[in-house]
Amino acid sequence: MRKLFVLSVVFLTLTICLATEVTFWFAGGDPQLDLPVVKKHIKAFEEATGIKVNLVVIPWAEDPHTKLDVAIMSGKAPDLAKVGSPREHALAWSKSIEPLEKYLPKDFLKAFPESVLLGSTYKMNKPEEMSGKIVGIPYFCHTRVIFYRKDILAERGLPEPSSNWTWNDFLEYAKRLTFDRDNDGQIDVYGFGASAQYAYQLMIWVWQAGGHMINENGAPAITTDAFRKGAKFFVDLFKTYKVVQPGAVNANLADVRRQLVAGQIAMYIDTGDAGTALRKELGDKIGAVVLPTNPETGKKTSYYGADVFVIPSSAKHKEEAAKLLMWLCSKENMLEYCNVAGFIPSRLDSAELYVAGDKIMKAFDEQMSDSRPWVEHPEYSAFTRIIRAAIQDVLSDKISLESGLERAQKELESHLKDKGYTW
Repeated sequence: MRKLFVLSVVFLTLTICLATEVTFWFAGGDPQLDLPVVKKHIKAFEEATGIKVNLVVIPWAEDPHTKLDVAIMSGKAPDLAKVGSPREHALAWSKSIEPLEKYLPKDFLKAFPESVLLGSTYKMNKPEEMSGKIVGIPYFCHTRVIFYRKDILAERGLPEPSSNWTWNDFLEYAKRLTFDRDNDGQIDVYGFGASAQYAYQLMIWVWQAGGHMINENGAPAITTDAFRKGAKFFVDLFKTYKVVQPGAVNANLADVRRQLVAGQIAMYIDTGDAGTALRKELGDKIGAVVLPTNPETGKKTSYYGADVFVIPSSAKHKEEAAKLLMWLCSKENMLEYCNVAGFIPSRLDSAELYVAGDKIMKAFDEQMSDSRPWVEHPEYSAFTRIIRAAIQDVLSDKISLESGLERAQKELESHLKDKGYTW
């Protein structure tokens, strides 16, 4: 009996020692907000599967993307990583991550909208084995809608905007909401809070006008008529109609949000977590609506970002990493995470429960039907940097809009060719 007992202890010890451990790198996260939920889900996963998880949290301030690149190059990649989209496209270009279809069942993938999975589908022709493959699974999405001060609209005799409002309606609202409240000759409230520091604030109008950053051949498309029309509308809000607050060329979005709370602006564009914060500060004074529709194209396109899960190609435990991914992205776990984090779940079934009965979140749900990610290109950061610099110079009266777009086109063409891209 004693011998049997000793053998049992030895077997149990070996089992514990040989248990698979998955290393999971988590970019971002708030120790007081979402990380406790993540840790709760991981603990339940460990208990249910016997797979151990080594969670490594890397704050955004510590540049988790660069750290992941270094880990991959040095042969010390984690088994699963959460990154900010569209980083997965750059990783796919270098074949640093796995196509996920071979690890994830079709029934699991069907839980996500096609538009969301399309955002993490690799679209470049090279490398061929990655082309057309799903390379990331979104944990959540955060599209953008327009927040507005109900009380300021009422002060100006304006009803709350409807979901079918147009560019013309939006412009009329922005004009009427820009006013001198105390008749001292100074504007007290600006109709629309914006920031050219964020390139997506330009691109939403470009997309709505039918423009794109690249064409179907992968070439920059900054000088097309559609791109020009969208860019002109954005620039005119600043320079022609003067409905945008001073300092908006380089404004921080957190400052724009504070100006809305202070009643210095009446409308601005932001994400779902901002809605959670604004309701705490403004209560029923805050409202949300989808972006206005371009009357020529019928588009109300917004930008959505996402954090996505990827499995590095050099991961040691890919099958186990896929199991953890699916556990975190289950209907119940994703819903619980997003309820705390304030983002829209990327699963259809979780999103339906998330927005039920919530007017502000319903605006985000409706907007997701016409939202798109940033340019799905490995050199996505170059598009951001070059387009932002051009439009800021236009708004600062350093160059004309036409010259700014032409400069951005040439700089992008040169940059991409230097990186080996052809079209």
